[in-house]
Amino acid sequence: MWHKQFLTCCCLALLSVMIRSQTDSPDTTERTSTTMATTAKRSIPTDAPMLNYIFDAHSTLNKHHHHDHRWGPHFEGKGQNLTVQAGATVTLDCRISLLQDKTVSWVRRLPDGEQLSLLTVGQHTYTGDMRYTVEFQYPNNWRLQIKFVNASDEGQYECQISTHPPKFILINLHINDPSVQIVDGMGQPLRDKYYEADSTIELLCVVRHIAMQMQYSVVQWLHGNRTLNYDTTRGGISVKTNLMEEGANSTLSIARVGPADSGNYTCTLTMMPDQPAIVHVHVLNGESLAELHHGSASKRDGVCLPILLGFLLRIVVVR
Repeated sequence: MWHKQFLTCCCLALLSVMIRSQTDSPDTTERTSTTMATTAKRSIPTDAPMLNYIFDAHSTLNKHHHHDHRWGPHFEGKGQNLTVQAGATVTLDCRISLLQDKTVSWVRRLPDGEQLSLLTVGQHTYTGDMRYTVEFQYPNNWRLQIKFVNASDEGQYECQISTHPPKFILINLHINDPSVQIVDGMGQPLRDKYYEADSTIELLCVVRHIAMQMQYSVVQWLHGNRTLNYDTTRGGISVKTNLMEEGANSTLSIARVGPADSGNYTCTLTMMPDQPAIVHVHVLNGESLAELHHGSASKRDGVCLPILLGFLLRIVVVR
């Protein structure tokens, strides 16, 4: 009897093992793993969207730079009109960003507007005029310097970058025309001046629209062809010059003048001898200025009296 019970228990145990084996089969395990992996993939964000965003931004950035005119060498600022005084030292600025391997040149457009004159390439000068130099100012200013400018320097200047086609900015340089005049107390130009004998000549020369620097330009006074600034042979001669930012006032004094001091007196600049101011000085020989004026009035009356008499006689005849 107990044998039957033992066999029954064994069969039940074997059946239980078989049921468990089927439950834990590879297919089930694989399905379970797949499900877990899928769940894991859904729960953990992927990196792909972030990479795509970076690539898109980079692509857009490159595209933006490709079409942006400032991607590469470009000027900071625009062209300008510049007015300076003759005799000054002028500096033309040319600020460039992202120059890279390009070259900067300065050229001058000639008065005909068609031809260009090469002045500088990089930091080298290509003109025989020693007044022109390029002065590089860190970090990006390629400045053209012109010393002691004069009317011939007026015109258009271009700062160029060696791109294809070349980029450039234009600067119009205007030079104020200098003026030299001998004037009276009211500031009016003088042509003739009268002095009595033994009086003192005082002449004022006014220089305007020119930068004065003693090392290269001085106001000179001449009597005829004789320079008076440093004349010690006669004595009594004094020249005083007050320099200003845009010119000078120069006064010539000559004491105890006589007839020999009559003649042309010239005020000129050493840097512009072709633009003098001239006044003719008359030193009266024993005659006073009052007598001179009286004599002039008498001469005018002597001329007017016959005319007046003729006019009156003509009226009487007509009547």
